[in-house]
Amino acid sequence: MGRINVVVVSAACALLLAGCTSAPAGPPGLTASPTTSETAAPTPAPTEDEGVDDLSDPELGIVFEDIPELEGDAADVYNWIATYNKEYWRTLTTNTVSPAFGVLASAEVQARMQQIADKNTSIQGTIGGVLHSSISNVVVDGDSASGMVCDDFREATFADPTRSYTPEEAGFGDRASVKVTLARVPAEDRWTIATTTVEGTC
Repeated sequence: MGRINVVVVSAACALLLAGCTSAPAGPPGLTASPTTSETAAPTPAPTEDEGVDDLSDPELGIVFEDIPELEGDAADVYNWIATYNKEYWRTLTTNTVSPAFGVLASAEVQARMQQIADKNTSIQGTIGGVLHSSISNVVVDGDSASGMVCDDFREATFADPTRSYTPEEAGFGDRASVKVTLARVPAEDRWTIATTTVEGTC
């Protein structure tokens, strides 16, 4: 049986497709369409305080695992990546671009998010369930930073108007490893997601 066309199904995928330098072609088949559930308020930007935050959100359906102990800039960068991943998942499950991307991401990434939401809506696909995400290898070098995101879609759900699909059928059986780069905005004491690049599996 053929795979469904998923434009973007998971935070990892979204990261892949949103401003990536390389991204795999979507499998022929499913995409996501808006859900009728209440839209939660976007996650506020991380605050510059001590340590790493666990941004897991059972209601939204995202769980952060293997959370490291970090301090200073490294903790801030982790929190910004986690916030981005969370808002990406919110976008995928609602097919509405999270307004938080206006603060979280570069113009290129924001444009890609809109393309993804529009495409998924046009094919009447739905994405839901739970995304398991981990962030590692956070490195800060002056006003630049990077980290690796690993998303596991084992409990994510995919459907179109004709049927439901397993993560494997949707083309998301493997966990994608995505490198996220960030740039500091010194005047505003924050970071933005600059690019995302797929680097194999995790």
